[in-house]
Amino acid sequence: MIIKRLILVLLCVFAFLVNNVSATEHMQNLQNMLTPAQMKEDITAWQDFVNNTHPDLSIRIKNPAAFDKSLTAFKQSITKPMSVNEFLSKFALLNSQFNDAHMLVFTRSQKGLAKEVINNGGLFPFEVTVKNGKVYLASLLGGQHSPFAKAEVISINEKPIKDIYTDLIARMYGDTVKHRERLLSDKFALFYWLFVSKGEQFKLTLQNGSISQTVEMPASKTLPKSFNGKSFEQTFKFEVLDQQQALLIIDAFWWRDKPRFYQFTENVFKQLKEKQIEHLIIDIRNNGGGDDDMWKQGIVKYIANKPYQHTSKYTKKIIAKYMDEGETEGDVVTKVFDRFEQPVNDEPLKFSGKVSVVVGSYTYSSAILFANTMQDFGFAEIVGEASAGYSWQTGGIQFLTLPNSQLKAVTPRFYLVRPNGKQQGLPVIPNKAFQDDVLKPQQLINTIMNEFNAPAN
Repeated sequence: MIIKRLILVLLCVFAFLVNNVSATEHMQNLQNMLTPAQMKEDITAWQDFVNNTHPDLSIRIKNPAAFDKSLTAFKQSITKPMSVNEFLSKFALLNSQFNDAHMLVFTRSQKGLAKEVINNGGLFPFEVTVKNGKVYLASLLGGQHSPFAKAEVISINEKPIKDIYTDLIARMYGDTVKHRERLLSDKFALFYWLFVSKGEQFKLTLQNGSISQTVEMPASKTLPKSFNGKSFEQTFKFEVLDQQQALLIIDAFWWRDKPRFYQFTENVFKQLKEKQIEHLIIDIRNNGGGDDDMWKQGIVKYIANKPYQHTSKYTKKIIAKYMDEGETEGDVVTKVFDRFEQPVNDEPLKFSGKVSVVVGSYTYSSAILFANTMQDFGFAEIVGEASAGYSWQTGGIQFLTLPNSQLKAVTPRFYLVRPNGKQQGLPVIPNKAFQDDVLKPQQLINTIMNEFNAPAN
């Protein structure tokens, strides 16, 4: 009996230890120490991965020779052991040089790490908006209202915000500075913890107009809003706004149960027909991408009145798992894309009214391809603010876990020219530009509605 109890106690202790280790898996990995040889092996593995996958670094890296020099200098600077967190802090400085949100080196799971941190100390307690080199409070972490919303942050724990901004924006991935600022807005709390301080108390100096104040807050135990998974109903929304106009919000072109999405959009276009709606507003401001078939089958088939394509030319690296007959692994191929999607002419729910697609700084990847297609083939008018990502997009992202640090590397394998073949190095530029307040998204929708209702001059 005593032996059985002892075994039971030992099993409970073992289970506790296993659960405790798994509960801090990502945090523990960041604390692991690496030798210089291990770090250099990881850098070499990353270089081989990129060389074997990326079609052409010069597509986005403005000065490849200077980049190669900085990479060599980074490798040569590694002369003593570091923690994985320290190694990441140095490696991540390359992220901003890639000029591509589809290319980065980072932790294996940002959400997984954030979950561990809030259970073991906590994160910076506010959601923020990063814009033009400045940081403004938006809400409490997780999205709850804060009386300090819109206040400009001057310093955190006596460190000037300009120095914090410089440290973080240099390690953020994204197509442009504007894009990196938009992504940093969502991930500020985690980036602060990774690259600035893991403190559990925060003293903020704020400026709101002519009023300066100091606020002290403990670390938050709440998950950042961007890491909270959305339900189907939160991701895809439809609303009839008035007798003439309706709003379709699509926050992602991805859902595991795609037939559910297709049923949703079929019902949307059925209502548009029944209610004789004349103006459909499709809001993709918060759409970071997904699968192209979601918008081709779920939206464009109800709108397109002529053949269309999502790209006019592509450049791709031939890799083994995506190699077609006659192709050679390792080759870089550039070809005109001559395949067109055909309109569904007998679609009973075809919408023939005006379509406005709302874009913004977060619109990216497949959502940019959707906006390009709608604009270039005249299926819609693009409205809002220019995208922060480029209209010529990379894609087909591939992943590698580095052997020693267990950091995750991401790189694209192809590059797409938008359908009209123009605007290289430019964002999606709206046909009609309207200012957007990220804290008051309905204001832009109201502006678009009023513009439609206004009598023609």
